[in-house]
Amino acid sequence: MRGSDQGGNIMATELTIKVPNRAGQLAAISTALGDAGVNIAALAGSTLGGKGVVHIVVADKDAARARRALKKAKLRLSSDRKLLEVRLADKPGTLARVAKRLGAGRVSVDSAYLTGIGKRSRTIGFGVKDARKAKKALGR
Repeated sequence: MRGSDQGGNIMATELTIKVPNRAGQLAAISTALGDAGVNIAALAGSTLGGKGVVHIVVADKDAARARRALKKAKLRLSSDRKLLEVRLADKPGTLARVAKRLGAGRVSVDSAYLTGIGKRSRTIGFGVKDARKAKKALGR
């Protein structure tokens, strides 16, 4: 679904859209992206204080097209960051070990998503400001 970077890690893009908290906003976002041929790999949404925030994960190759589609639909992109995806064994404590390594490497994780489920593994996407620093902290 997404392409690997040179270090073997999968890279994606997280787009954050702020919208009024009213009916039809998720439909507007998903229609704009779908009409542009952009596949949504993961999403999360929430509301706070009358505002909606939708986080969308798309393949790096689709990121520019997604930005254009959102702009054309007059949807406000509030942030845009790289997502470093890491495949983890599906065992208790695996995420904790990775999170500790990121913390020890002084990598701030701004967001995290479960972006893939395999038979014995899970893929977690970490939204970070500095993907190179994150890869270094993980020894990749």
